[in-house]
Amino acid sequence: MRFTRSFYMVAGVVLLLIAVRVALPYIVKNYVNKTLDELPGYTGHVADIDLHLYRGAYTIDDLVLVEENGNPRFPFLRIPQTDLSVEWKSLLKGELVGEVVMARPTMNIVAAPDGADTAQQATQDDWTKVMKDLMPITINRFVVNNGRVAYLDFKADPNVDMYIERMQLVALNLANVEDSTTALPSAVTASGRSVGGGQLKVDMRGNFLKKLPDLDMRLQLTGVDLTSLNDIIKANGKFDVERGRLDMYSKVTLTDGRLDGFVKPFLEEVKILNWKKDKKEDGFLHAAKEAVIGLFAEAAENQKRDQIATQVPISGSINDPDTDTWTTFVNVLRHAFIDAFNKSLEDEAGKAREKAEEKD
Repeated sequence: MRFTRSFYMVAGVVLLLIAVRVALPYIVKNYVNKTLDELPGYTGHVADIDLHLYRGAYTIDDLVLVEENGNPRFPFLRIPQTDLSVEWKSLLKGELVGEVVMARPTMNIVAAPDGADTAQQATQDDWTKVMKDLMPITINRFVVNNGRVAYLDFKADPNVDMYIERMQLVALNLANVEDSTTALPSAVTASGRSVGGGQLKVDMRGNFLKKLPDLDMRLQLTGVDLTSLNDIIKANGKFDVERGRLDMYSKVTLTDGRLDGFVKPFLEEVKILNWKKDKKEDGFLHAAKEAVIGLFAEAAENQKRDQIATQVPISGSINDPDTDTWTTFVNVLRHAFIDAFNKSLEDEAGKAREKAEEKD
């Protein structure tokens, strides 16, 4: 009789554990969906959750985050698979931290149409809360495999579609569990391919435990086919590039909210003219304008590489308590890169014009 009672008790406990294990993924999925939906300015959901209790991990399948009033065809974030787990290497050293690995994530940054209603924007604290809710322990290792980041502007004429694809990113020691004596203990490396076949390489050291991190970043983007940028060039400069290559280098430091650095682009083998095509498709006046620009650019081709570089400084403070610091940081860099690119085109034309005047 006792044996039978014990058997039923053990069987009941086992069945209860099995029921909990079966129900747990649905509980976690509902929790994750609720967390994403509470992010200001966005709606989000996940398709499925897989638990891996034996290694202290869970996997989020097909996470989608869409901006309110945004274009659902281009969600702000789509991640087919995200693995969140305990970092066992650090656990063996007595540190309980986590690691996150994202597979094929896509981020779309879409310029808002003129006159569109602006939804409430998530702040740095909102994003931090979401990450802590999804990963209760501090993240020490963060990896992106085959990612894509795109900037889309459908109000520009023509439309602008800029992107970095095939992105690989590895961030190590974010929780500073391996080196507590170095000012910038975390290492971040990234690579990818840009529109126009350019090769992106980023090396960064940082201290990401601070609310506003300190960092030292070096970036290079080389071998970009300028004709692939014609949409954004034409939207801003109203002319086409027929041939050319862009290399861009940047160094940025952020210390206690103080931003310093530079962006330095190089343009080579630039040609901005197709007289017959322009005359036929866009009329004589447009062709004449591009002929003059093309003349300046052709003359600039013969200058030495260091003579045609345009260095745009980056400096200022992003400590304003009334603004989101990371948004300010990203916007400063974005404007610096665009400004540097535009000035490099203007400088080539200006220097060529001066040479033409000297010959006269």
